[in-house]
Amino acid sequence: MRPNHRLPQNSPLKFVFPKITLAKQFARTRIDFSHFLKRRIFQMAITIRATPSTLTWANFTVTANQILDPADGTLVDAYTSFNYNLPNLPPRKVSGRLYFPDPWNISITPKAQVWTSVTQTAALLSHEQWHYDVGIVTGRALVRRLASASGATMGEMLSILNEAVTLHFHTRAGILQKRYDKDTRHGTNAYYQKIWKDRMTQCLANPKADQIGGFWL
Repeated sequence: MRPNHRLPQNSPLKFVFPKITLAKQFARTRIDFSHFLKRRIFQMAITIRATPSTLTWANFTVTANQILDPADGTLVDAYTSFNYNLPNLPPRKVSGRLYFPDPWNISITPKAQVWTSVTQTAALLSHEQWHYDVGIVTGRALVRRLASASGATMGEMLSILNEAVTLHFHTRAGILQKRYDKDTRHGTNAYYQKIWKDRMTQCLANPKADQIGGFWL
């Protein structure tokens, strides 16, 4: 894990147990709802959404000085990371087990800077877009993990959540960001820039992708 390298920011989560009871008519009917409940559990509406999905220079904060990349100490013309937000909603309780909220909409927003003295080219913006897209593709992997998770206690659910967020948004996202910049030399190597852009295009086109370029999301 690379501390402080393009790490997203999150708001603290404080789940509260909801008071969930089956409707009275459910208790009085002989209809078997177990199949319905199972489908709801494994087809949860946990979603990831990036706003915006495509960056423009208007999404960047202009800085007076060249920017230091904390991962390798390189001075760069632009720097892009992503913020994430998981709404503070209570978990669901089904048949004595806790599940993450349904629906639950996780949002991704840009955290981007550009040096005032650099020309804001399409090539530079394209390079920075890749860094932002990492939040989207690792977010999809996070959503799949949370959608299949359940726990017996609030503590167990928080542990699952924290471990999943750290794994996907920090550890794996950080590895991808570092490798991308190393291969592309922060966007100056056109050969590897195209390779990684093509990989990201394919990854974004497949909502079920769990790897990119041989690296886990």
